[in-house]
Amino acid sequence: MNDLDKTLQLRSKIGKIAAVFCVLLSLAIIDTVVAGFRQSKTVFDALPGTSIDINGLAAETVGSTNDIVCTSTSDLIRISIDSIQKGYWFGSKMWQGRFIISPDIKEGDYSLVVGIKDIKIKKAPDKFLIRIYKDYESYRQSYKSLIKRYFDISPWYIGALFFLLSVLAFGYIFLLSGKIENLMADKGKALIYKVKKAQESCEIYFGLGNDHGVKTNSRINVFDDKGQASGTAVVHSATETDSIAYAESGCVVEPGYMVAVSKV
Repeated sequence: MNDLDKTLQLRSKIGKIAAVFCVLLSLAIIDTVVAGFRQSKTVFDALPGTSIDINGLAAETVGSTNDIVCTSTSDLIRISIDSIQKGYWFGSKMWQGRFIISPDIKEGDYSLVVGIKDIKIKKAPDKFLIRIYKDYESYRQSYKSLIKRYFDISPWYIGALFFLLSVLAFGYIFLLSGKIENLMADKGKALIYKVKKAQESCEIYFGLGNDHGVKTNSRINVFDDKGQASGTAVVHSATETDSIAYAESGCVVEPGYMVAVSKV
């Protein structure tokens, strides 16, 4: 097996690997998006002894964090309001804080209501549900992401990994394609990279030129993607590295077919 055949086989293998990487990248993205849609903004899963970042809408009449109050079905869950500031998108006031969960809390569902002290605004209080799990294994089953649930890895990390691998694979394919073009050119061969319809025939564009012995009026052979003879063409324009030829009558041509300056 010559160098050209080996390089073609290698490019084919890397292409299949790159396709697998792309599929896995797509699955990671889908898993992330679906998990985001499935995650409720008012239901939280947690373990004892942890905290949950939380925020909600306030109102212009709310002046300090002391105006935010919380009632809970358990004294072992309390809220800590860290700040009140303008929201990023619509400019409304928002409160930011944390639900702090005691290490002594038992497994179960707990309700919390966050409102405004002295009913300063006509706004329904925010209601939250916190589900406490007894251990990490049972907590993992609450993950909306299947990747994170079964492999305990963030789908963002998986997506970033396969994105990088895909870029590297396609970069390698690009380098191999350049090598293949050079090896083919050394043998007086090239792939047709463009086909353009003409009045009575079609123009074919390929990467062989004066440097490879191709000149105006040179006759070249055309082969299909299986290596079978498809017909001939006559060069009507040639540069040092590229040429344009007219396919002769009966010659079927498509991008990806091969041309050769002599019979093979």
